Amino acid sequence: MSELRYDPLRDEYALIAPERLHRPDCYRPEERKRRKSKRECPFCEGNESMTPHEIFAIRENDPDGPGWKTRVVPNLYKAVKIEAPWQQIESGPYSYWEGFGAHEVIIDTPRHLLRMDEWSRDEYYNWLYTLRSRLNDLKNDLRILHISLFKNHGHYGASTQPHPHSQLIALPAVPKEFLKTLRNAHDYFSRHGRSIFDAVISYERENEERLVYESENFAVISPYASAYAFETEIFCKREIASLGGLCDSSLSELARVMSLTLKALYRQLGDFDFNITFNTPPLQKNGETEDFFDDTRNFWRFGVRIVPRLFRLGGFEIGSGVQINPVLPEEAASLLRDSIEEFE
Repeated sequence: MSELRYDPLRDEYALIAPERLHRPDCYRPEERKRRKSKRECPFCEGNESMTPHEIFAIRENDPDGPGWKTRVVPNLYKAVKIEAPWQQIESGPYSYWEGFGAHEVIIDTPRHLLRMDEWSRDEYYNWLYTLRSRLNDLKNDLRILHISLFKNHGHYGASTQPHPHSQLIALPAVPKEFLKTLRNAHDYFSRHGRSIFDAVISYERENEERLVYESENFAVISPYASAYAFETEIFCKREIASLGGLCDSSLSELARVMSLTLKALYRQLGDFDFNITFNTPPLQKNGETEDFFDDTRNFWRFGVRIVPRLFRLGGFEIGSGVQINPVLPEEAASLLRDSIEEFE
């Protein structure tokens, strides 16, 4: 069984999950090149029997068969599971949670080996709609405090399946590093009376140097202190803290913005590996979140982070926590703006 272990020295959690060792191609990346047959792919339409029973799907027919646009299934190699005890245990100077949580796979599209610059606008919308649906469903479980929505692509993005998919991991605790970010944002709001997100968006719109693209409700930015080359963030300009709060029309707008952004990144970087994360705030109030939870809508803004994995991490990055980025964010933004102009 997995355990969410707390490190009292570094003030952070580690998720110890032995079942993850059994993932396909977990430590043999050369085998991924051979897993390209639709007949072997558990995420392809027609192979529904190769996955656990679906939790959710966009379809108009019976579950666990062909005819879907997206599917959500339990991860076969769970880092956490909903059946585990909801219990925190003290052990000497340490503490840990039993492996309680949820770990789901979102199969983004029936189409196999599809790059995101090849997705249709409807595929983007269906994907975001599915993520929103799962987020809003799981937040009803009061034991769950944090949900991580993410997409891994390629070897350096830690993906072990070539078929387009995303994942969801729900935890009974808020990761400490994310908790620090939340408190920083709340402190800024307390001092200045406005969200740090609003301040950044306002400055970047005025300065324009790192503003990649802007729609009615979203701004695409190359972050001032980008940790990764061509790192890109999409922020909501309205007082919406989570993907779960976006209406259908805003979801459609976000689908268009993400489509343009990913096309621009592919134009500049070719077929690159990446991670996409969604900055979902805590779902419930507890001892760690009570000082800011009721203000979340005021100080937090929904956002998407796209991180190209072009370079490997070294000892300095791991030891210091400081990333070395060889590409100026201003130069990356300029190149991405030029590419988006071609697509509009």
